[in-house]
Amino acid sequence: MNRKWVISLTLTIFILAAGGAGSLYIVNTVPKKLEAAVVLDQPTDTNENTEPISQTKDIIFQAQKKVVQIKLKNGTIGSGFLYNDKGDVITNAHVAANQNKVTVITVDSKKLSGEVIGISPDTDIAVVRVPGLKDEKPLPIRSSSKAELLDEVLALGSPLGLQNTVTSGEISGLNRNFDLDPFQYKNVYQISAPIAPGNSGGPLIDKKTGEVIGVNSAKLGKENIGFSIPIVDVLSLVKNWSKSPMESLPKFPNIDSKEEKPQETSKAEEATYLVQYFYNSINQGDFVTAYSLIGSDWQSTKTYEQFRTGYNNTLSVSIDNIIADPKDNLVEVTAIITAEETDHGEVNTKKYQVKYPVGYENNQMKILLGSGEVLK
Repeated sequence: MNRKWVISLTLTIFILAAGGAGSLYIVNTVPKKLEAAVVLDQPTDTNENTEPISQTKDIIFQAQKKVVQIKLKNGTIGSGFLYNDKGDVITNAHVAANQNKVTVITVDSKKLSGEVIGISPDTDIAVVRVPGLKDEKPLPIRSSSKAELLDEVLALGSPLGLQNTVTSGEISGLNRNFDLDPFQYKNVYQISAPIAPGNSGGPLIDKKTGEVIGVNSAKLGKENIGFSIPIVDVLSLVKNWSKSPMESLPKFPNIDSKEEKPQETSKAEEATYLVQYFYNSINQGDFVTAYSLIGSDWQSTKTYEQFRTGYNNTLSVSIDNIIADPKDNLVEVTAIITAEETDHGEVNTKKYQVKYPVGYENNQMKILLGSGEVLK
């Protein structure tokens, strides 16, 4: 028989700053025997890396495209991920509680409208349909088996509103059970990957395969002990909502009253994310995505072929420093980058200072123009 955890119903759900949105914290006193049960020895030998770094980076890059930020009217923030080609996004019920419509923000800063089509009154799972994501390729889902103890995992989401954040860890416990009114958490994963407010609803991904294995949902106090709902346990529920959306949604009167003041993601932060994502795309050889991030005026002076040709000799780009300075309707982003480039078969390293005015076009943030100079 699996060991069950029982946490008192009197524990309070905290819908944390940056998220109604944020991770749930279990903050009341936990029995000493429970504290002992969650302390696991972490491996000290980090020399054995079962996956090549490049493969892990590729898994992260591809997954980030399918992970979204979910924003409510009051500014609170959560996370979600694309589940099917209908544009359906899985998230936590406490993220979408008492909402019919939400704003969904993609990794390239596109803001889309989403409708809550399913939400459970007792399992912390909800589905948001986003027409703007229809026919997009979803994240791969592990639908037939559960993770095992010490499996390596990645947690993606928007902790504290910081979109595109990735943390790594392990499955540090199995079959954890507790209640946080009104939700019941049964046989959930315990994870060592750090999560924070705003991670709620984001995917837990198998580091080796890139498959979604869980939905990050809760955290224990200030410790790096989080909990993720196994995706296989909620797939039937999610599939039913996708096939037949709920006609009326349940209400959660106890959640709104316990929301803390949300944190807004500033335009400067959004512009910084966008420029970082631009260079991540370049590094992955995804020039289509990189080109889509630049504004129409810039595109009118440079075709896609010309844009891609400009990076023919670039092996990699790393950002050493980046500063975003809001200016009226624009954000001026200045970065110092290091580029590895080939020149007649030789690899050279050069530093550049690049400047990008970043602003909105058709309600989507774009890198409007670009300039740079070599630093000596």
